[in-house]
Amino acid sequence: LNSRKYEPTDVDVAYPKCDLRRSGEPFVQLAKPHIGGHDCVVITSGPGTYEMLGKLWLLLATLKGRRARRISVLCGYYPLSRSDKDEGKLELALVRIITDITIAASYGKLDRIIAVDLHSDQVVNAGPPGVITQVSTVRRLLYRAVEEARDEDARLVLCYPDDSAGKRAEPAVEATEKQFGIQLPSVFGSKRRYSSTEQELKGLYGDLDKLPGSTVLMIDDEIASGGTAQASADALIKVHDVAQVRGAMTHAVLTPKAFPLLEAEDCSLSRVYVADTIPLENREVVQPLLHSGRLVEVSWKDDAGWIVYHHHWDESIREER
Repeated sequence: LNSRKYEPTDVDVAYPKCDLRRSGEPFVQLAKPHIGGHDCVVITSGPGTYEMLGKLWLLLATLKGRRARRISVLCGYYPLSRSDKDEGKLELALVRIITDITIAASYGKLDRIIAVDLHSDQVVNAGPPGVITQVSTVRRLLYRAVEEARDEDARLVLCYPDDSAGKRAEPAVEATEKQFGIQLPSVFGSKRRYSSTEQELKGLYGDLDKLPGSTVLMIDDEIASGGTAQASADALIKVHDVAQVRGAMTHAVLTPKAFPLLEAEDCSLSRVYVADTIPLENREVVQPLLHSGRLVEVSWKDDAGWIVYHHHWDESIREER
């Protein structure tokens, strides 16, 4: 890991053992030389299952007990980030309490939670000021999509589910346009969200005259069941006569409903670019989609290294790479 201002910095990578005793009670094994007096960054992801959250909280307590100098969490996919508002009458939003417990698990030693492409900007406010920092991999996904579209001589139009998604992606789009020397037309949807699992895209506005015959790239923070993305792609093809629809969707949540939809020959999504913020290599069910090219994995490992290094030296983790 290099910087313009510092010599290469040694990094000790430790793999804690998190397991269950015969009684079913959990334990964590991690030796003090990895921790005592050091700047410790826990790299984790999601979705936020009981097991994943329990391991994270026990590990944070272990780092505190082993006298870490500073503790931070780099989270590829923020746990329960889709629960940013109440789900009707029965279900309260829990993202705030997840954040509070994460902070409490380190006994006040947690310096920062760095999260990738949050579902909602308001998740940043689920913790005390400055604790949650959002970073983005959209530029990396967008670069790959633009590069492949140029190789295929395809005319690309960007499509956002709503105006806020467009604003979040704006820095990445501007940087990509500058890098390729192009201008990317955009259309924006009017999305109605009923719950964390139900939403509908109603109408489009923007550069609608650029849609016929184009390759549309739908940009969003995640793909879960794929139902909304598929319905939107169908509408783009049937109503606006686009040539094909692709997706650039950071987090590959991919619930069981997504696989028959994406594997179907008549799927309206011809290609979906995803980051490995939720690891794909250990998910057997995902491998056929990767091999077929329907799902394209874009690694965020270089971004993670950049973030860890610059966070350690108290430099901006968002400056130009």
